[in-house]
Amino acid sequence: EDVPETQLEIDVSDGAGLEDEDDDDMEQITAQKVLEIIETAWINEMCAPEILPSQTDMLELMVSQVAHMEEQMRDLDKNDFRAVVHSMELERVRYIMASYLRCRLQKIETFTQHILNQEESREPDDKRLSPEETKFAQEFASNVDEYFHKVATQYMPNQQRGEAEQRIVTPNLMSHVFLKANVAVPAVIVGVDDEEVDMAAGSQHIIPYQLVADLIQNNQAQLI
Repeated sequence: EDVPETQLEIDVSDGAGLEDEDDDDMEQITAQKVLEIIETAWINEMCAPEILPSQTDMLELMVSQVAHMEEQMRDLDKNDFRAVVHSMELERVRYIMASYLRCRLQKIETFTQHILNQEESREPDDKRLSPEETKFAQEFASNVDEYFHKVATQYMPNQQRGEAEQRIVTPNLMSHVFLKANVAVPAVIVGVDDEEVDMAAGSQHIIPYQLVADLIQNNQAQLI
């Protein structure tokens, strides 16, 4: 029996938020497309100074696809070349997903209170953390506050007021990033003097992240 390719179609009408405008129609997305979305999100997350919107739905789809492929591969001889190739591909996919999640957790641990403050000010549809990440961030922040209180702040009453705000670490949004335009984007501000440049599709630029953050969010450009 042939092993399913990564181009297999996955039904994402339930739970992935990719339904067609007509509720009776079921939109299909290939596993290859899901993987491309995750790979782009992974690179963007690795390169961006701030945490980006979570791709939880895409991760769940890919985890299901990986489990399905593993089930199909059990019937193949371990010495079969197809089994070897697909095993290597699955390891690559697992690495991308794990690295993506580790990168997000590292940002949450570094900018915990800043991220939580930002999440509180966002509308429900604009939240960037998954429910699990939000719970982790809240527990991590609570544990850090408790630790600082036990080892330091309880012995420094004059330093307690405003001390929590002083510990908040924020990302440097003006750090430079490498950018590739996915589509043509006219009149992009690229400097403090409101200098503008027209980005051609496929063009590459080095630019402060904050000036192009919206392009990343809208998938008009991606980090490289």
